[in-house]
Amino acid sequence: MKKDINWFIQEGLLAKTPFRQRLASRFIEKAKNNLITLSILFDFHNNKEVRDLLNVAEDYDSSEWVVVCAYYAMYMAASAALAKISYKSKNHTATVLALETFFVKKQLLEKSYLKMIEKAQLEKQYIDNLNLARDRREIAQYSVTKETTRRIAKEIKEDAYKFAERMEKLIVDLEIYKYE
Repeated sequence: MKKDINWFIQEGLLAKTPFRQRLASRFIEKAKNNLITLSILFDFHNNKEVRDLLNVAEDYDSSEWVVVCAYYAMYMAASAALAKISYKSKNHTATVLALETFFVKKQLLEKSYLKMIEKAQLEKQYIDNLNLARDRREIAQYSVTKETTRRIAKEIKEDAYKFAERMEKLIVDLEIYKYE
């Protein structure tokens, strides 16, 4: 059974919170910091000189952390948009549903951005599951998971930048047009 936004509100996982608007810029800053971290991690993989300087093993792969950082960049940007309309979310599913309810359905945000954060959430879960399976020795060829993770990291990195940029624009639009 799919839970609606009222369920999350009743459970206290999504709430209208006075003065929450003040935190929107802080959430955007957190999103930007995550974007910087994901870019450093993404570029680190191809920078042998830095890997050597830091004495990092040649087979080290930061791709899974790129995905994690990308997802959290999107999540922080989404939290900023919700904060701008005085909402606080304590649940990732509630956050996505709130974006849909408050912005997509009111045609303030394109549905494609909702799909980006949903995809990022699924990719993060997929990578977590790959790691769990690898740790349990259920995956025979670790190299396959590395290639998959790198591909996901590249795609999600691009989405994270687009998503964060769009949330920042949404916040500016909310200031201009006074969200109701």
